[in-house]
Amino acid sequence: MGGTQTKEADESVVLITGCSDGGIGSALAKEFAAAGCQVVATARSLSSMAELSVYPNVQPKELDVTDFDMVKAVVQSVEQENGRIDILVNNAGMPCVAPVAELPLPTLEKSFKTNVFGPVALIQAVFPGMAARGKGKIVTIGSINSYSYGPWAGGYVSSKAAIEALTDALRMELKPFGLQVMLVLPGAITSNFGKNSQTMTTSSVIEGLQWYRSWKAVLYKRGGFSQGSHSTSSQELAQKTVEKALSRKLPPHFAYGRFSSIFTLLHYLPLWITDMFYCKLFDLNRKAAIEDTRKHE
Repeated sequence: MGGTQTKEADESVVLITGCSDGGIGSALAKEFAAAGCQVVATARSLSSMAELSVYPNVQPKELDVTDFDMVKAVVQSVEQENGRIDILVNNAGMPCVAPVAELPLPTLEKSFKTNVFGPVALIQAVFPGMAARGKGKIVTIGSINSYSYGPWAGGYVSSKAAIEALTDALRMELKPFGLQVMLVLPGAITSNFGKNSQTMTTSSVIEGLQWYRSWKAVLYKRGGFSQGSHSTSSQELAQKTVEKALSRKLPPHFAYGRFSSIFTLLHYLPLWITDMFYCKLFDLNRKAAIEDTRKHE
């Protein structure tokens, strides 16, 4: 690990969500700890953060970001125990891979509650303390997918586009209070999140498809798209992110990882080019499957 040792790092209390073993949050907790920070690492269960138990300056806490009362209680306990929260890292997230036309609304609602409302609840909880001190940093983990909306993950990407818009507004709104905001846009990163996305595509959501049943293999591929052999490791992303987070001035956006440059380029290209690219990549140029689906009605 490549912790960045600075005076600020020695004094920082960092609250991170979504720190289950094998994920980006866990890697971030390790990097902040290596930099000398006091880290409060959270996840829905303590048992899921076993790897962090060896770090004396990492305190694990249970937190379900979709339980807003729990969010307030955990933030209050961290502030009472540590005196303050210097850096909030919103990392907890939920994959959502399915065609929009057959995506169950409860699944979409859960994705937005985890990826959008949870981070906002945490921001609102830490804001009073940070504003009173006139100092603090909010780092939110978004997705490079919000730069270029492809098919099969509209539920997930739309939630990340929403948190990007909210973060951009927040960056300006918090400026008068002396607070800084950074949106991290990971590319293809090897982590448990990608594995969970693959698991979801084999769940009842995908098994229950009717019109898109012949694309099941493609959906599975889309779910694991970020987990290729050449994907950037979560440790590398965490190291670069912590370096930015502990710098004097945060960049507004920080894109890093495999495919981040390609997705950024796609963001600026005409839509007909991106449509053509994605339709070819994810097998959306064929029509025979539609007739096959109708035969099974």
